[in-house]
Amino acid sequence: MKSTHVPQRRFHLLILPWIFVFLAASAADGQIQTITPGTLRVAVTRETPTDPYDSQLWIKRYVERFSAEQGFNIDWVEVPFSESWLLASINEVDLVATNVASFSDRESEGATFSNPFLYERRALRIRPEDKASYNDINDFIGKTVGVVRGMAAERDVDRRAPDGVIVRRTNTFPELYAEFDAGQLDAIAEAEYYSLDGEVIPSHGDEIVLIDHHDLTPGEREESVFVVSDASTGLLDAVNAFIGKTRFPL
Repeated sequence: MKSTHVPQRRFHLLILPWIFVFLAASAADGQIQTITPGTLRVAVTRETPTDPYDSQLWIKRYVERFSAEQGFNIDWVEVPFSESWLLASINEVDLVATNVASFSDRESEGATFSNPFLYERRALRIRPEDKASYNDINDFIGKTVGVVRGMAAERDVDRRAPDGVIVRRTNTFPELYAEFDAGQLDAIAEAEYYSLDGEVIPSHGDEIVLIDHHDLTPGEREESVFVVSDASTGLLDAVNAFIGKTRFPL
């Protein structure tokens, strides 16, 4: 009788292609490898924002929804905004969620920008009682305008403010608004926020009036992105898929 025994070497040759198929299917299955397995390490400017008008609160809720869908715990890392986009490239975090605009000079090896999830236009925030006094940045000669270091608003004010405008720079928005509330600032340079389909996202109450709306770069949308560590394999694709199906803000 002819033997039906398959030599061991032949058996290995037969099974090897199926191993590769299994590994390829697993890699395509959307599995994400993070710095700490099962945990998404995320950089934010405020770990516990409570103001409903705070863009960091909107972004945190968005990331929380993403993490819940992926089954991750979150490790929030509170950082200053300036140069926060570099943290993903050195694997300090998996994801930078500090509301980074996708400027080319913020790109760095080892990290990649996600698709945009909102966009902004530049503006100045003033008190309602000052509305009759100011129309744009040129009306602030001899006055003080506050900005947060490293933000697009700082670039904008440095580029557009005429000589005589006093620019006050702080490291955080809480510092900035504390000085504004104390009467030390005449205006705050920040932004008006928009969903990708063009709807204004309310970012202030009756205590603030926005003036001097304009694009940072005329004719171009200033888009906000997440910065994703390249070492966190699969994360960028998952984040982009989430942005594609989940409107911001929630």
